[in-house]
Amino acid sequence: MEKIFYTQRSAFASSEDAVKKILQDYFGYSNPQILRTENGKPYLAQSNLPSFFSISHSEDALFIAFCDENVGLDVEKNNRIVNYLPIIRKFPEIERKKIKNTQDFLRHFTAKESGIKWLGGKLSRDCSSLLFMDGKLYYKDVSLPVQITLREYNGFYLTVCSEKDFSHAEIVTL
Repeated sequence: MEKIFYTQRSAFASSEDAVKKILQDYFGYSNPQILRTENGKPYLAQSNLPSFFSISHSEDALFIAFCDENVGLDVEKNNRIVNYLPIIRKFPEIERKKIKNTQDFLRHFTAKESGIKWLGGKLSRDCSSLLFMDGKLYYKDVSLPVQITLREYNGFYLTVCSEKDFSHAEIVTL
């Protein structure tokens, strides 16, 4: 079960409210309880629910990926203007050499961010330990057992890190 839901952030009081609405309306669960790890990764308290999801937003867009395996999602507006040179100083040198423009940076950055979410880590701590190279993600020089799926949707780069392939995952607009 791989699905990505898309809505406007302003349609909900919080992203957790959006997750609860999806669980109720699309999966038929009432009163889901969302908890957070010490690093802030959200998860569902009930073991009978599809307990893996990841939330990402950019501007007023909100995306939520659901899966029956661990999942990390990151999104960025594909025409975002960003001075990426100070940021990539934290990237491994071999990866920095692959980044030639803003679009390259956004693809690498969303892959790393989705991987950090999959790991349950923190961007400030784990960014320099992750390497995105040739479509694969490495953490401290060890290849992670994941697939990185890069997609474009409605003017956004969506990057999913999961054991599952999200290249054909349904995107549902709320």
